[in-house]
Amino acid sequence: MTILGLTGTSLLVFLIGVTLLVGFGADWLARRFRVPDVLWLIGLGIAAGPVFHLVLPASFLPIAPLLGAATLALILFDAGIDLKVRLVRPFAGSALLFALATYIGSSFVLFVVGDLVLFPHETTLALLFGTALGCTSGAVIIPLANRFGLATGLRSFLHLDSAVEDALAVVSVTTVLALLSPSSPSLALNLTSSLILPLPVGIVFGFAAGLLWLLFLYGWQDRPFTALATLGFLFVVYAGAEVAGGSGILAALVFGVVLGNERFVRRFLRRTRPFEISRDLRKVEVEIAFVLRSFFLFLIGVIASLANPGLVPGVAIVVLIVVLLGLRRAVFPAVTRPSKVPRAWANAVAAFSGRGLTSAVLLFVALETVPEVTRVLFPAVLLIVGTNLAMTIWLFVEPPQREPRRFEAEHRWAEAATEFIALTEEEGPLANESAFEEGPSSVPAPSAPPGGRLPPPLPKGPIDRDR
Repeated sequence: MTILGLTGTSLLVFLIGVTLLVGFGADWLARRFRVPDVLWLIGLGIAAGPVFHLVLPASFLPIAPLLGAATLALILFDAGIDLKVRLVRPFAGSALLFALATYIGSSFVLFVVGDLVLFPHETTLALLFGTALGCTSGAVIIPLANRFGLATGLRSFLHLDSAVEDALAVVSVTTVLALLSPSSPSLALNLTSSLILPLPVGIVFGFAAGLLWLLFLYGWQDRPFTALATLGFLFVVYAGAEVAGGSGILAALVFGVVLGNERFVRRFLRRTRPFEISRDLRKVEVEIAFVLRSFFLFLIGVIASLANPGLVPGVAIVVLIVVLLGLRRAVFPAVTRPSKVPRAWANAVAAFSGRGLTSAVLLFVALETVPEVTRVLFPAVLLIVGTNLAMTIWLFVEPPQREPRRFEAEHRWAEAATEFIALTEEEGPLANESAFEEGPSSVPAPSAPPGGRLPPPLPKGPIDRDR
């Protein structure tokens, strides 16, 4: 088919340009009206593929997993840089427990509905449907949480939750595929490695890579093309972790955490001078992630095969969307401590339930082992679009609340303490960190550092960390 007289290569180049323009427009709409850009980009793909047949889905199937994995690694790397240890530490346990509980509950519900309604008597497809779509998508949640201007603590909670759920989905789908592979003497070993290795190996790879790359950035950050070198090293780390049996996306996340929290890992490098990731590096990384993400979401729409799901499966998808939202809302107060995590976060955390890139990548990977997974793609697209629509409606009707003032003060205090330590370390490594652990009342009034800038005002009185 032709459009505007374009065919072949010219048509493909035209669609690439349109995808980038729609991605830019969708990003603006997401910032202005808080509508996820996932909907616009998948819609464009559906128009170009199943509706008008401008491109053939078979042409893109081989590159879809590669493009999706690269996009996911970039987005989680960026989330890791923004994840500040001091801010996450008070509620890290709650976020991890919440991610584990919601992923297990969501996967179970999806598996049951898939086995009984969507893919009757097709246990394999139902299992892959449940494990792949049981997680929220960091590629959807993280950018949207940033655009909403959420409080720092709530944004960090959502970042950590989505990253952990992504990692759990990768581990689960990998385990299922190991079970489905032809029986061999090494099946038990493959299954064991799929269950045990991904998390610890991913963490170790990411941490070691972060320390190594910090040594490089100390001397080379201001050189041309350092940002591209950093992204190249990120993909090497991702691939290395995967080859070693670890989780590549978890390695990317930890790699970003190390770079973003250099003040707390420099002790391993015997360095005392402060260091910050340059804005130029972040800008290049964000723009490349935008390009890859736009194309992958476009491909999801192209590859999806439109069909009438039928009344019962259609109702089942709608019920699933509601149940997934309700599950997150019910689990939040059950696994979090009010003294560490404000109850005012509950509705916002429940609302950020959009599926997307992670689930699609895992289904594309599963195609190599189970070709019948093509039957799962259309219900998966419906669920992805439906969860994002539900998230949009919820957030429009009930915008996220600001966190309670005492939690907000603690987060401002942690940021102020971090900045002050960085400013004073030029005279000695972590000279005043012990005083900050006890609270602001024990810290002597600082004199202005060489730059003439004092840290921001701090809340009065010591912080009771056991509240």
